[in-house]
Amino acid sequence: MRTTVDIPQELRKKLIEEAASRNLRGFSPLIVEALRLYFNRQRKNRQKTIERLKGCLTAEQMEQERARLTAVRDNWRR
Repeated sequence: MRTTVDIPQELRKKLIEEAASRNLRGFSPLIVEALRLYFNRQRKNRQKTIERLKGCLTAEQMEQERARLTAVRDNWRR
């Protein structure tokens, strides 16, 4: 899928250099790779945070928070 993204000149230069070093004809594969790495890292960081917080809430607090999050998700972008 094609899209337009504004990239600062210094980053664009680095993208072009990296693409050339990998014998790529463009830098789209580098953008895709960077996005995948970013989102995977974010997911892992969330999992670590959740594991670290395990047991911090009482059962009642957990249920209240779950209900609040469910309500937020149900009303997301309506």
